[in-house]
This record gives sequence, structure tokens and C-alpha cells, in this order.
Amino acid sequence: MKKIAQLLAFILVLSGVVYGQRHQSFEQKWDSVLSQSVWQVGPFYLMPRIRLRNIGYDGNVYREREEDDPVQDYTATFSPEVTAYLLVGHSMILSFRENPEYVYYVNQERERRWNHIYSPEIKWKLFNRFVLGGKYNYANRRYRFSTEVDFRVNVQTKQYEGSLFYETARETSLGVRYLHQNFTYQDVDVPGTVFPWFSRLSRDEDTVTGELYYQLLSDSYFFLRGGYTQHRFLDVEASWRDSDSRQMFAGLQFPLLGRMRGTLSLGYKWFVPLDEEREDFSGLVGNADMEYRLRRIRLRAGYNRDNYFSYWGENLFYLGNQINGGVSFYISPSLRLDYDFRYGNNDYLEEALWGGPEGEPDLIRRKDIFTIHTVGVAVRILRDIGIGLNLNYWKRETNISYGDRYWWFVGGSLVYDF
Repeated sequence: MKKIAQLLAFILVLSGVVYGQRHQSFEQKWDSVLSQSVWQVGPFYLMPRIRLRNIGYDGNVYREREEDDPVQDYTATFSPEVTAYLLVGHSMILSFRENPEYVYYVNQERERRWNHIYSPEIKWKLFNRFVLGGKYNYANRRYRFSTEVDFRVNVQTKQYEGSLFYETARETSLGVRYLHQNFTYQDVDVPGTVFPWFSRLSRDEDTVTGELYYQLLSDSYFFLRGGYTQHRFLDVEASWRDSDSRQMFAGLQFPLLGRMRGTLSLGYKWFVPLDEEREDFSGLVGNADMEYRLRRIRLRAGYNRDNYFSYWGENLFYLGNQINGGVSFYISPSLRLDYDFRYGNNDYLEEALWGGPEGEPDLIRRKDIFTIHTVGVAVRILRDIGIGLNLNYWKRETNISYGDRYWWFVGGSLVYDF
């Protein structure tokens, strides 16, 4: 029983070791497979993960207005995952990830759903310096895919990726990457309302990037990325949304000096619709997700700025900005208090026909402001595993009628990296 408990603990701990998408050299990936795999079955190395989250009470399932008597319900999400690796002659890494996920609501049968993600991948080292990569990713999920979406939407995503990198003895990498993505959105029928607008976002995207990763310290990099993307929409009536974009980024991948971890990226983007009558965008974009640990205090900070396709009316896109911060205080080695705050705004750069503050139709340049507060407590139960209880409150204020919304959730999850 002791060995089973230890094995379960290791599986759960691995569930928390996910810090965004990070570049790994071939040697780093090889070493991580050997060091982090839980089981070895013949030539296969297995890395399982288990996540239990959002177990609680949803105070506004569809993010309706307060005066519309919002639907409330109990919910929970169970998400097991396993990745299998096959290492071949210190020159090839084959992997396959399988991640089913079940979202359950007690009364809202429409919201009960199996989500599914799977992804095979290959890394092949040639002539001791070149690394050829290939990856396929399939995801079929119902979720809120952007900050302007009030309810969960069915989205199917298919991604095909190929890459070629030159890696030095110090694990500095220079390479090119090609990515093809297909997004298919389903229109939404929620209680009392039909939203036949999401399918207009279905599209293909093709991206080519050049990338440089320069190793500063072990597992810490300075990086440069530059690329070009074509956005082509599948519905003929949505062809006015076809666009091209170019972007350049510079940043850092942590950990750095042992206490800080995360990613910091800043860049510039040019977004140009093929329809010359449409508003374009050029300006600073970026994202950051960083954490700093100092004795009993853990500090978090983040930032995101980019433009995103909009499903509302005749708006092509909106410019989204978010900043967030948080702090955790360890009262004892087994008890932690958490607080997180997020502030964001969505700016629509073109005027469109909306209901004004009094409901009358008018040409309005829409602007949304939203805030999120999260307070919680976490109790350690085993190693770095704990049980967390949280209260979340989200609020959106906007300059159009029927746009103001709120949402709250109280419940718990398994927490990791205690």
C-alpha cells in the first residue's frame, strides 16, 4: 500500500509541472523523459497525470444578466492523461499523448461533455546536430475560447507541425517551424437563445517562423522568434475576414537564478486584412507568466496583449489587454492562503451597430472592461499535493446594452507544486 500511495503521489505531482509551452533541446527532452517517467513497460516510458478541478457550485453557468435569473448548478471536471515515450538509439524520441476529459453538471445536461485531446510527436536527431520534428494535435472541446465569449462553445482543432533545428553542444538552437491549424466552431443553442455566429470563425491558418534560443543558464534561454501567418476563413460569406499577419518576439525562458520561473515575451505585430476597407492593426504585443518564491511568500505576475478575431456582428477583431497578479502566503508548511487579481479590457477598433445604453440601435465602438478576483486556501495532504478551496468572482462592464455580466464560482480542486 505504501508503494501504491507513493506512486499515486508522484502521478499527481507531475500533473502540476506544466508551465506553458517551453522550448526544449533534444538532449533536455531525452533527459526529462528518463527522469520524470513514472513507469517503464518494456521500451516504453509512461508519464501519467490526473487532474480534478472546478468541483463546486457555478453561480451563473451561461453568464447571464442578473435580472434574467441566471442558471446555477453543481459541476466537476475529471481529466486523466497519459503520455507514452519510446526512445530509439539516442537519436529518436517518439511520443503519444492521450487526454480524455469529462465535464459534469448535475442539472444542465447540455453542459455535460467528454472533451478529447490526443497528439503523436517525433523528434529525430541527425548528424549529431540537426533535429527534425513532426507533431499532430487533435482537440475536440467545449470551452470559453476567448474573453468575449459568455458560454462554452464546441471547438475542434487540428494542428500539423514540422520543424528543423540546428543545436550546438551548449544546446543553443536555431531553426524554422511550419504550423498548419484548422479551427472548426459550432453554433450555440443555449436555453432560450440561439447564437448562429460562431461558425463564421471556422478557418485555416498557416504559419512559418524562424526561431533562435540562446542558453544563458541551465534550462534558461534568451529567444528570438519571427514569423508570418495567413488566416483563411472557410465560409464564403466570411471571406471578408481573410487576413495576413507578421510578428517578431524577443524574450526569456526561466527558471533563472533558482527563484524565478516562467516566460517573458515582448514583440511587434502587423495584422493586415485583405479587404482594404477594414481596419488593420500594428503595435506592441506580448505575454508574460512569471512566479517568484521567497521563503513563505510566492508572488505571481502576468501580462497579455494581442488582437483576436471577434464573432460579434461586423467586427473583424478586438484588441485584448490583460494584467494579473497574485500572492500566496504560507502560514505553515501545510497551510497556504492565496489571492489573485486580473484586470482586462477588450477594445473594438471599428464602429458597429449595437444597442446603446438605453437599448436604442446606434453605431458604437464597443469597449469591455472585466475584473476577476480569486481568494482561496490550500491544505497540504501529501508531499506537494493539496486540496484547494476558492471563491472566484468575474465581472464585465461594457458600453453597450445587455453587455454587463457577472459570474461567481465556489469550490475546490486538487492543487500541486505546494
